[in-house]
Order: sequence, then structure tokens, then C-alpha cells
Amino acid sequence: MSFCIKCGVELSESEPKCPLCSTVVYHPDVPQQNGKTLYPPYNKNNEETISQSGILFVLSIICLIPLVLTLMIDLSVNDSITWAGYAVGAILIVYTAAILPIWFRNPNPVIFSAADFAVVALYLFYIDLVTHGGWFLSFAFPVVGGIALIVITQIALIRYVKRGYLFIFGGAIIASGLFGVLIELLINYTFHLRDKLVWSIYPLVALFLIGMGLIVIAIHKPWKESLHRKFFI
Repeated sequence: MSFCIKCGVELSESEPKCPLCSTVVYHPDVPQQNGKTLYPPYNKNNEETISQSGILFVLSIICLIPLVLTLMIDLSVNDSITWAGYAVGAILIVYTAAILPIWFRNPNPVIFSAADFAVVALYLFYIDLVTHGGWFLSFAFPVVGGIALIVITQIALIRYVKRGYLFIFGGAIIASGLFGVLIELLINYTFHLRDKLVWSIYPLVALFLIGMGLIVIAIHKPWKESLHRKFFI
């Protein structure tokens, strides 16, 4: 009878290594014998896979139950889908953003971010059709598309370039400021509010200065190294 020198678990003489911490068992005075080990083989990967799949299945059922219930209640009360469509769309957005990527071993954030924005755009399109708003093509679609372009581009650059983060963040901040101007123009055009820019100039100036500051720091090597030492970026 022996014990592991690292974790202290009880070992048999036939154990080639510790079943708990995988420390190799070796003692020159004790002959190694072939026999049945004290503990069954432990496969951590299989256990995690089964556990994760079970959790994801339960989460999927949890999302499916309110989805079906809302449709059934709406159909039974109103003989048609009225308010249930809003609830179903919200549930699908949450599932696509929070649960669907977990089903994959190495989810690509670029692909799933695009999928998230696509689901949001479809949801807004459904609301526009139901309410006969007429604002999807002139407002919701370009706004969602512009935000998706900025976010997905930044995620792709961070994932695949893996350098020049200050340039990436600075460019994204400046693009956000310019996009704010576009949003105000779209609001004025779609909802006929006013003929000039009012509020978007202020965030544009602030975000432009912040973005240019990051770009200047990225160009100036001493400032960049100082920032890296202090904030590890």
C-alpha cells in the first residue's frame, strides 16, 4: 500500500500513475505488478461534454416553453397571432445571442455577431410590418446595418490582426461619432422632425478627439510604451 507523494491519495502497487493528479508513481524498491487498479479511469473531457450538452438542452427547453405558450394563448384568445409575435421575437433574440454560440466548441464571434444583428433586423422588420410603421427601410435597417458594420469590423480586426489595438479602437470611436450624425439625419428624414443637425455634433466632436488621441498615442512610440506599462494595452 502506498500513497501519492503529491496529493496523498491511496494507491495500489499496480498503479502506474496517480488517478487524481496524474503524478507518475515510481519506487525502485517496490516491484511493479500488473493488476486491477483501485480506481476506474477518469475522463474529464467526456464528463464536461455530457454536462454541457445537458445544460444546453435544458436551456433550450426553457426558451421553447414560453415561446409555445405565448403562441397558444394568443391563438386561443384572439384567433390569430397579435401580441405573441413580439414575445417570440424577443425570445429568439435572447436564444441566438446567449445560448446558440455555446452549442459550438469554438464559436466564431464574427459569424455569431452577424447572426445576432440579422435576427434583430428581422425582428424590427416584423414589428414594422405588423404596425404598418413604414420606418424599417429608411431608419431601422440602416441603423442596425451601420452598428453591425462597426462592431463586426472591430471584432474581426481584433481577432485576426492581433496588433494595433489603439488604431482599431481609435478608428471605431471616430466611426461611432460619424454614425451618430447619420442617425440624426435618418431620424429627421424618417419622422420629419427638423431640417438641420442639433445634438449629433457634440458626440461627434468628443468621440473624434478621443479617437484621434488614441491614434496619436499609437503613432508616438514612447507614449504607447508608457500606456502599455500602466494599462497593459
